[in-house]
Formats: sequence, structure tokens, C-alpha cells
Amino acid sequence: MNDKILVDTSVWIEFFRKKDSKVSGALKELLIKEMAAVAGAIFIELYRGAYSEKEIEFLDDFLLSVHYIPTTEGLYKKAGLLGYNLSKKGAHIGTVDLLIAQTAMENNIPLYTQDNHFKEIAKHSSLVLYP
Repeated sequence: MNDKILVDTSVWIEFFRKKDSKVSGALKELLIKEMAAVAGAIFIELYRGAYSEKEIEFLDDFLLSVHYIPTTEGLYKKAGLLGYNLSKKGAHIGTVDLLIAQTAMENNIPLYTQDNHFKEIAKHSSLVLYP
């Protein structure tokens, strides 16, 4: 799975809303090379942010074509401990972002994101950001 890149919700949103952006172009390349991956926490955010039933139907079809990274039972404890350790360092990160970061770390793959929370996580952990 080392050829995969976990694509965060912030990148997917830009891809769907700003097709001509630099971020969207980079994601298109990952999709063409079949390197883009998603995880359950990202699904939650994408479906939660849908504006209509039509967008939900689109997500249903589109996300079937992207590599899915399953989570393990131990991931949740590790994500919780990551949050605990970050809080002790003054970085308070939301639960979903902790799950996404831990998924990337557990699978030894980079995370493609536009969210600054992940830069903070990367400073204090083994999280690798793409590019």
C-alpha cells in the first residue's frame, strides 16, 4: 500500500468545487495513477457536507472507484492517545482529524491535506504530509 496517498476531506472539497485549482490538478494525477485513498472518517465528513441527494448519489458512485483503507480496532485507541499527547503539548485537535492522521500513520502513507491542523500533528508525530 506504499503507493497510496490518503486524501483528506479538505482536498476532496476543493477538487469538487474548484476543478481548475492546483490542488485539484494534483489530485487528478493521483486518481489517474490510482494512488488516491480514502478512509471511513473522510467518508463521514464528505457525506456530512453534501448539499443534496444528488451529491450523495454522486459520492456513492464516485467513492467506489477510490481505494478504501479500512480501520482496525486498535486505531481508535491510538488516535485517542495521539490526541492526549498533542493536548499535553498545547495542540488541541478534533477527533475526526486524529482518526485521519492515525489512519495515515498506521498505514505508513502520506496525507494530502489543506488543513493546518495536520501540520501541527506532523510536528509532533510520524505523520507525513504530501507533497
